[in-house]
Amino acid sequence: MTSRTVLDKSAVVGAGLMGSQIGLILAMGSRETVLMSRTEKSLSKAFERLRRYAEDLDRHGLLPGGSPEATLAKVSTTASMEEAASNAEFILESVPEDLKTKREVFAQLERWAPSHAVLATNTSSLPISRIAEGLTRPERVVGSHFIQPAHIVPIVEVTRGERTSEETLRRAAEIWRLLGKIPLVVRRDVPGFVVNRLQHALVKEAVSLLAEGVASAKDIDLAVSLGLAPRFTTAGPLEQRDINGLAMHFQVAGYLWRTLSGWEKPLRYLAAKVQRGELGLEAGRGYYDWRGLDASAVRQEKDEALITRTLEVLRWMRERRFEPIPLG
Repeated sequence: MTSRTVLDKSAVVGAGLMGSQIGLILAMGSRETVLMSRTEKSLSKAFERLRRYAEDLDRHGLLPGGSPEATLAKVSTTASMEEAASNAEFILESVPEDLKTKREVFAQLERWAPSHAVLATNTSSLPISRIAEGLTRPERVVGSHFIQPAHIVPIVEVTRGERTSEETLRRAAEIWRLLGKIPLVVRRDVPGFVVNRLQHALVKEAVSLLAEGVASAKDIDLAVSLGLAPRFTTAGPLEQRDINGLAMHFQVAGYLWRTLSGWEKPLRYLAAKVQRGELGLEAGRGYYDWRGLDASAVRQEKDEALITRTLEVLRWMRERRFEPIPLG
């Protein structure tokens, strides 16, 4: 890939998994990218992750700029919001999903960032409009929600809040497009936007099937990864229904949709797991038994497989001159 400078200075507030991944995306197209967190420990871990992510992409020829070292040389870290925001053209917040915390971050960003800067949030569920409440200029706040792992999955949801300007929405979408992402423009600020609403509808039904003993976690996952996922890479759920015919779709939906689970039972099942400390990969148990496995190694193996699969899908799209259609 060839390098393209899109931004002079960009910044990410929050140095967790997603913050690190988005920091790498921005660094690939910025002269300078600042990663901000309150503690030196989190910044040190973030830089280690950045290096691994850059090396992963470089192995597949997906890292512009010559080498991981050249990309990482453009990244600096700081615990100062003023230092991160000053002179930045594009700033993305990626702190935990807490409305009060996010509002505090944006209040500080509004104080220190240039008046022309786009202020983006990577929230996966909180309303953009609520995050921007109380700001002097809420029109420059926009959603930019990535899917884990952000540096591999091609899409980003660019969501308009109630007071986000058309210019801010357009600029954010264009910046991500120039950085190699596929922006999906979400024009209504609904909870969970588009991807998470679709994802959680599927996951809720999967948890319900598991809770009711219909199938094992492995078989439920295989139904998705080997049954649904291959089809969804060539046509999404609505296009597939058109191809198969809406008359049959209506007949099946008329019966099946009435039998799908509500939210209460699967949520109780999930709550019980959380209360038992079965919190997933890092805890050793979740829906699966992960005991004895190294969490970082598991994630790296999955990332490597996802890069390969994503490249295959994108090549298929290019060969057929298929252009993804933005939402809205």
